[in-house]
Amino acid sequence: MDARTDHVSAGQDLGLAVTDDSAEDTADVAAVPAVDAAADAAVGSLATVRDVFDQLNVMVVAWEGPDHIAVAANEEYRRYVGRDAFIGQPWNEVMPEIKGQQFLEILDRVYASGETHVGTEWRFQIRRDETDQLHEIFVDFTVTPRRDADGATIGAVCSVVDVTDRVHERHEAALRTAHVQERYEAVHDVVVELQRALLSMSLPVLPTATVAARYLVAAHDQAAGGDWFDAFVLDDGRLALVVGDVVGHGVVASAAMGQLRAVLEELLRTERELETVLARLDTYAAHSPSMRAATVVVVLLDPDTGQVVYGRCGHPAPLVLSEDGTSRLLDAGVGGPLGTGAVQSLAHTTLAPGEVVLLYSDGLVERSGHSLDEGVRELARVAGDAVANRALPVGAAASAADRVAELTMELMTRAGHEDDVTVLVAQRLRQRVEDLDLRLTATRESLHQVNASFGAWLAGLGPSAADRFALELAVTEAVTNVIEHAYPVGRPGVLNVVASVLPTGGISVRIGDEGRWRAPVPAATTGGRGLLLMSQVVDEAEVLHPPQSANAPEGDRGTTVVLRHRAHRDAVMASGRSLLHDETKEGDIPDADFDVSVEDDDSGPLVLLTGTVDLDSAERARAALLGAARGGVRSLTIDLTGVTQLASAGVRALFEVREQLVANRKQLVLVAEPGSPAAVVLELVSLTYHHPVVEPPPIA
Repeated sequence: MDARTDHVSAGQDLGLAVTDDSAEDTADVAAVPAVDAAADAAVGSLATVRDVFDQLNVMVVAWEGPDHIAVAANEEYRRYVGRDAFIGQPWNEVMPEIKGQQFLEILDRVYASGETHVGTEWRFQIRRDETDQLHEIFVDFTVTPRRDADGATIGAVCSVVDVTDRVHERHEAALRTAHVQERYEAVHDVVVELQRALLSMSLPVLPTATVAARYLVAAHDQAAGGDWFDAFVLDDGRLALVVGDVVGHGVVASAAMGQLRAVLEELLRTERELETVLARLDTYAAHSPSMRAATVVVVLLDPDTGQVVYGRCGHPAPLVLSEDGTSRLLDAGVGGPLGTGAVQSLAHTTLAPGEVVLLYSDGLVERSGHSLDEGVRELARVAGDAVANRALPVGAAASAADRVAELTMELMTRAGHEDDVTVLVAQRLRQRVEDLDLRLTATRESLHQVNASFGAWLAGLGPSAADRFALELAVTEAVTNVIEHAYPVGRPGVLNVVASVLPTGGISVRIGDEGRWRAPVPAATTGGRGLLLMSQVVDEAEVLHPPQSANAPEGDRGTTVVLRHRAHRDAVMASGRSLLHDETKEGDIPDADFDVSVEDDDSGPLVLLTGTVDLDSAERARAALLGAARGGVRSLTIDLTGVTQLASAGVRALFEVREQLVANRKQLVLVAEPGSPAAVVLELVSLTYHHPVVEPPPIA
């Protein structure tokens, strides 16, 4: 029987007719024997059923056989997917872009098991016309088995509801109320906060490797679990990657996890041989019942050479993925779980440039009714598609490590997860991260160029929002100092900015000039805060002067400011599936041009500052503030909640305005969101601010 006959037969089984109105279809339908009168009386005539099916306002599609041949689809579904002539074709040919998004696997399971599968708010990327453009959708769906007269499963029927608007609306509402919710949820989601406190959520920023991690708390209860991960650089330059799992949930498991994690990190930092580290960790675990039978895998990677040594104590084998999506298991170097006294062994391999190593906990690959081996094979497919950027490519992360971490977590847990899930990924880069090297003229226009170039370079590394804020503010202050003080007025000279990623993790920035150094005036009341801000927000801020010769005036050969900061990437932790995949990426802080607006009512003037308040915009801000205060004779409220960067020039303007107001016995009220860029700087310079007045969220 050919495919054409197959789909007509299947349409009869469903009581449905094929929706193609061609003459060939008409002939086929005419050839079908008449349905008996009893069926017509109970269900309706074939023509009526077909008409009703095609006018349903819910999307319905049906398949037959192990290849999932399309046998029926109503008009609502055909219009939605933008494909008409697909009856009689295998679904992987009708919608090839769906491969790797875990839906074809659902059809396989329903066909094999005869069990219904329900999906809620699944994210898909599909083509809805003849172009190659992908559209992102969210759908609720139910896939039910189709059976023949004997009860055997012959295919599947799927009903689909598009919920994209609902998901986006909820996401936007959550963004609008996020800052309010934080104040009223201090004790909400204690599980996530406990786990976050026990784990190190910071990942190193390296010049030759990219590291990403995700952690998902068990869905079936609210007890903190025993999974953990770690990634840090050893003194010899090797990257240590760790994933472990303590048996059980609750306070005992979390405490045991915290102890094992701390002991293992200390052993890795002090012992040279991994074999010794694992042996001593095994001995330590044997002394505590809560630690016995815990599993762990440790991978030590030299990012420069690709050399890897690894060992695993009862833990699932890591995966290595090539850029084309092919994979291999690191299934050697195996020993028993911790605390059992089992002999541990090590193994060696090499990570080629561009390759990715994936460590995970067994919660990622455990499936009801399926073996761990089947789960690992499915993980290899999903991770391989992520590396090659074949699955959900729209809006995907630029780095393979981030894609693998995000998509394996999302796709492998779509059907639910009963245990904590941990994913740790590292990619050995094909080439070292290039330094940022700028040689400019020290003018105000150069400040914008430095900020834009440095911000883009920094964003490519994906540091945390806090680290990006600290580094951008410190660089702004150092460059401002060169522009204002290094050269005579009207005779700007050279400005050099060189930024690099340190081999041991972190970022170094050198800002140099060839002008004359002038120390800050101690008596100044509104200036000289640039160096203070730099030293407060980054780990190290050093001012270097060249050696002085007997004949050279002090500072004639320029000054260099060296900033060093151990920047980190943030791991992602959640207690459930995110609303949307396109959350703000690590380090992706939106920039805004400076703007100022004034509102005046019976309570007095309110000035709203937004964007970047730096050397270029501070004078405009000062003029607007003094204008609103009428030179200092009216009390003033300044709202800084929209400020993305408050540089020392902006701070100087605030102090000058405050002095004017104080001289006239008027008040200055500053408003800032706690923890915001403006609030951090205000606290550093001892300027008091007030929290925004907000209404509490409605009680659900």
